[in-house]
Amino acid sequence: MFDMAAYVEVKRLLDALGAIEARLMPNELEMLRSLKAKYAEPSSPDPFDVTSLEVMLRNVDIRKGYRIDPGKDAGRVIELARTRGKGKR
Repeated sequence: MFDMAAYVEVKRLLDALGAIEARLMPNELEMLRSLKAKYAEPSSPDPFDVTSLEVMLRNVDIRKGYRIDPGKDAGRVIELARTRGKGKR
């Protein structure tokens, strides 16, 4: 069954993030756009999506105390060491 109250909350979170879109990191911006498209039509929200939106809002608040510029600072890149598998030379 469609949960209208939860959908309204998701739309509120999407609007709040849309208002501060310039302060989002690239991965957050990508997720925001994806979720906006997903919830363009009324549907019961996935709890994971709601949590993701709440975390993005909280991250923006946390970054206020740091000098992080989403336009200049690249996203975090994790470089894993490449090793040869057994039996390969």
